[in-house]
Amino acid sequence: MEVALLTDLARLCGAKEAAVRIAELAPLCDGAFGSARAGFVTALAEEDPDQLLAVTGELTDLGAHLLAAEAANAAAVLLARAGRPRRSAAAAARSAANAQRCEGARSPALTLATATAPLTGREREVALLAAKGVPTKDIATQPRLSDRTVDNHLQRVYAKLGIAGRRQLAERLDG
Repeated sequence: MEVALLTDLARLCGAKEAAVRIAELAPLCDGAFGSARAGFVTALAEEDPDQLLAVTGELTDLGAHLLAAEAANAAAVLLARAGRPRRSAAAAARSAANAQRCEGARSPALTLATATAPLTGREREVALLAAKGVPTKDIATQPRLSDRTVDNHLQRVYAKLGIAGRRQLAERLDG
């Protein structure tokens, strides 16, 4: 019970205060959930986005989707602050995917979400065509753009969505 309360304290901005005690208690807990909670609290306390993303995976595997969403969201915020927009957007997407599995649950830790820059109309148009498998040359003829401009639009779309290429673009726009 104390591990759960310490996790809640950390979720409400008391991670540094909870980290030492939860690290002491985690080895005494049965199962993987206690150590996953401790990892979450420690990563929050240390403001370590890589640890937060690692614990997101653990929490997701355990079915703790709200905590996983919060961990990924915290990572997104930290990555945005560090000037890593692509990784931040990817972490925000992981957060959103976990949050969707929580049937509308809300928490203070999810309200700290970073706003992903919206796609412009032209970026969205190019992205939708690329997601359908339309080659760059064909996209360039439809909205009357050069191949290079289409590629520039796609690079901005990839950065905003936290993805690396057309396959992920198709997956993201389908989801």
